[in-house]
Amino acid sequence: MPHNFESKAAKKLVEAFSHESFTEGVFTNQYDWEGVDTIRLRSVVSYPLTQYNWQDVTGASRFGPLIEVEDEIQPLTITQDYAYNLAIDKRNNTSTLMEKAAGSIASRQIRERLIPQEDIYRLNAIATGNGVTGFGGAGGGTIKNNVSLTKTNALATIFGHGAEMSNLLVPKKNRVLFIGETASLNVKLADQIVGTGATVQNMAGQIIKSGELGTFNQMHIVEVPDNYLPQHCLYMIVLKDAVVSPTKIKTMRILNEHPDIDGAVAQGRFLYDCFVIAKRANGVLVAYDN
Repeated sequence: MPHNFESKAAKKLVEAFSHESFTEGVFTNQYDWEGVDTIRLRSVVSYPLTQYNWQDVTGASRFGPLIEVEDEIQPLTITQDYAYNLAIDKRNNTSTLMEKAAGSIASRQIRERLIPQEDIYRLNAIATGNGVTGFGGAGGGTIKNNVSLTKTNALATIFGHGAEMSNLLVPKKNRVLFIGETASLNVKLADQIVGTGATVQNMAGQIIKSGELGTFNQMHIVEVPDNYLPQHCLYMIVLKDAVVSPTKIKTMRILNEHPDIDGAVAQGRFLYDCFVIAKRANGVLVAYDN
């Protein structure tokens, strides 16, 4: 589509508010879904150490009983399969100077539909431990209920939850704090920040600008709309490597010659999903206010 047509359209169309993705590219996608919808993540089971019996003379192994090493399998199946199929008749195109041109419509579908839908799905999948049996309990992962976040306790609460993850040996590097816009106000207005000048040295020895969020306590902070998170969810601390977010199909095409339409057809299909890796489930902590 000629760029000059799109430029003319941009001057006339009223666009809805949109935002670039909050989650795209954050999580690992190192596994190969090529040709399949399901992969099986394998991990080796570890076993408790036994006391070496150096005095044993019975002929039994001094290393203890022999145990066959087993592995654990986590099957992950991609389920999110969405599409659009939109027609732009030549009559409408001609009369509106390409304001409904297929290229513009495809871009708008991505900005206003696909990106927010993917973000919301990913964040909810992480919060519920998608792919992990017994998430928040025996399956790993931490769910905190009845969390009260105020400007007085915001930093201590979040840092405390980070410390709980560290006690489970979750790496500090590559953690992300996804926090709702309303909850983030308590961080921006925290007593330790407001009233101390332009900047304040936090407990991690890093700088937080007054009223702004960036990185603190080695966590990258991402503010998201409240309704992107599950109901009553204040924030999530997520280790990037604890989540896998595959995109198997991302088809976008424009059909300029369609047998049933005198005009163009814009089509798109997106097959994607998001999972918590079972062996790394402790890399997810979710805080709710109820």
